[in-house]
Amino acid sequence: MQKKLTIKEIADLAGVSKATVSRVLNAKPGVSPTTRRKVEEVIKAHSYAPNLVARGLSLRRTGIIGLVVAHTAGRLSSHLFFLEFLRGISRVLEGEGFRLILATADSEEDYESSCRNMAHEGLTEGVVVLGVRKNDKRLRHFLQNGVPLVTVGNPLGYPGVSFVDADNYGGARMATEYLIGLGHERILFINGPKAHTGSLAREHGYKAALVAHGIKEHHIMYGDFSFESGYRAIKESLNRGYQPSGVFAASDLAAMGAIIALKEAGIRAGKDASVIGFDDIPYASFFDPPLTTVRQPISEMGEEAGWLILQVLRGVAAPLGKIFPTTLVVRGSTVPSRA
Repeated sequence: MQKKLTIKEIADLAGVSKATVSRVLNAKPGVSPTTRRKVEEVIKAHSYAPNLVARGLSLRRTGIIGLVVAHTAGRLSSHLFFLEFLRGISRVLEGEGFRLILATADSEEDYESSCRNMAHEGLTEGVVVLGVRKNDKRLRHFLQNGVPLVTVGNPLGYPGVSFVDADNYGGARMATEYLIGLGHERILFINGPKAHTGSLAREHGYKAALVAHGIKEHHIMYGDFSFESGYRAIKESLNRGYQPSGVFAASDLAAMGAIIALKEAGIRAGKDASVIGFDDIPYASFFDPPLTTVRQPISEMGEEAGWLILQVLRGVAAPLGKIFPTTLVVRGSTVPSRA
């Protein structure tokens, strides 16, 4: 069995550019019949047999879009942001005759392996990556193999990649300024992973609000947007002797975990302290107390990601990035500072 070639190796053997090979693999126009045959002959002569790429060449499409997510399948079942996003993107892609396949990961190594495998298999016509990091090396696998790509989150370090995002900076600054307006100055920010581009933007927004109001001290703890990470952040903060009067969490789940941890310490959110989340997942308004949060239009972002990957696949000129506005939804988990 012969080794399956990369796009670069196919391009070298056929004497064409990687972009030309990508057009042939994705059945795009702009390639002469002679050149197309030359590329197809190289693929048939040197790829696996049976070969998904070769089969895709005969069918002209696989009808599959990959969705790469940096969470385990078990975590995703309770990750309401993902479920809302999935509802939006599925609505668009299924309406256009495409199917989604999901790649999850248990670790950083698994995440990169998922990206590498999806980039080399030739099964997917395009890929949407949910949750990117600054200079995310995992994106290179898709770009080097000519796989059409859209990210959810600003792909810092990859200026040519189309993306969908929310106004993370503006939303975080708005939430922090709301807490300051209620009289809170001891504000703990429970962020997501440090290198996550959304986390970076939210941290900048949080710090900018403090600076604008002359508050020199900032307190940040990092997690993974989960309920458990919010719970742990409050426990660790209190154990270190820092009791915030205001808490801003980078996800609703983390905010809910923080509320439970505060309650166990005898501190009532909405009475003794204020807690704000980020997302406005469906359960936020039913929590006890109902959660004040920064709303991002999750389902609409999923729909936009679906339309964007279709535009990239079809070679239609598309905006490189669409950033959705965020809004503050005030509920019962915030209250003026007793200080």
